[in-house]
Amino acid sequence: MNDIDLSPEFYVEFSRGGGSDSGVIYHVTRHKDGARFSALVARFFITDPRIPAEGVFRHKRLDCFVIDKSRVPKPERLAGILFEALKKHGAIDEPAWLQWYVAEERGGKPYGNVLDFE
Repeated sequence: MNDIDLSPEFYVEFSRGGGSDSGVIYHVTRHKDGARFSALVARFFITDPRIPAEGVFRHKRLDCFVIDKSRVPKPERLAGILFEALKKHGAIDEPAWLQWYVAEERGGKPYGNVLDFE
């Protein structure tokens, strides 16, 4: 797991492994007393297509899924900052395709023993 600061407002927890890398982006709110609150605002995935489509050069792909539009009003800006930070840390390079999305959580449910409230 690697942490990368994107800006004073955002940081990344990033995992590398196999044919795809992934991570999450947090928005940080800092309080006057020094405490900070981190809220998950996006997830991202870096993939390397094994079989490129015809007419397309081999390249990496970075998909950024923003899940909190209130804290990320410009998903394209966050995606661009993410790309540059990952490039600086050697996680991705050009040529690459950057795609951003605004995603909405629709629900979820546990399978097996997942939650521990005791």
